[in-house]
Amino acid sequence: MPREVTDSNRIFVGIGEVLFDVFEDGRQALGGAPLNVAVHAHQLAAALGLGEGIVVSSVGNDAPGQQLLAAIRARAMSTRYIGIDPEHPTGRVSVFIRDGEPGYQIELPAAWDYIAPSDSLDALAAQCHAVCFGSLAQRSPVSRDTVRRFLEGAPQAVRLYDVNLRQNTVSGEKGYSAEIVDTSCRLATVIKANQSELMTICQLLGIDASDLTEGGNRRRLESLLARFPVRAVVLTRGGDGTLLFTRDREISVNVTPIPQEQLHPVGAGDASSAGILIGLALGWDDARAVDLANRMGAWVASQPPATPMLPDSIMDHVRQTKSARPSV
Repeated sequence: MPREVTDSNRIFVGIGEVLFDVFEDGRQALGGAPLNVAVHAHQLAAALGLGEGIVVSSVGNDAPGQQLLAAIRARAMSTRYIGIDPEHPTGRVSVFIRDGEPGYQIELPAAWDYIAPSDSLDALAAQCHAVCFGSLAQRSPVSRDTVRRFLEGAPQAVRLYDVNLRQNTVSGEKGYSAEIVDTSCRLATVIKANQSELMTICQLLGIDASDLTEGGNRRRLESLLARFPVRAVVLTRGGDGTLLFTRDREISVNVTPIPQEQLHPVGAGDASSAGILIGLALGWDDARAVDLANRMGAWVASQPPATPMLPDSIMDHVRQTKSARPSV
């Protein structure tokens, strides 16, 4: 039976891939968009007494898997919903530079390709207030079915499809398809993409992407809203801020520019997703949710790691906004 909803037990879920980015010099960094989103959401939720962020995924029965679980526990987060797969290794992405450009190889298969369904996941879906999911974790049938079962079991939740299109630089495999994009859009309440991803998903869905003007952008966003039962489409535009588009209005929020030498964009989009999830799950109006997303994304873009500690200024902003507008 679902728990009574209060401000202190809200659940923010990131479901999908968890992995290590491995660089040419041997350095490793914890990664995976769903993990980053859950970590950012947990920072705010736990510190402000709102609830918790939870990661749903799978790791291998190996040393990297144990390292990953330890890193999550070190954030005071639960690992209950991270399965241990005895047959497949913990996810790994090789990151390298070729001709001055970054490239990567997302290894296949990985344990997160085999996220198993369970009664406990069904119960979590029925209780959660917000969930973020993407395309990559749906590249394999097992995790694809589990992700979709979770979303179908969470009709009460804000369901953010953070498109996150990925393609291997070396072998060329795509972590997405037209079917994955179409079904994900149908299961979502909010679609989030950057400019490049918006163009690609429209091409995959047969939506005209030839007009590169701002007007063309708006027509593409309108087409997505007309085709899918989502409440909003969010377009992230880097230094130009974030645009949230609904059937009856458009909200644009700018950001303070970050000097190039201070720019570290890895994880910024995931922080933005966490801000949107928190704002909408707390019942804020769209403008306040986008403002929080911008603040969180801009802060992470100015920090070297993908999941830095959030500053007091963001904590205070959420606390003040929550007090000014009670959640529903």
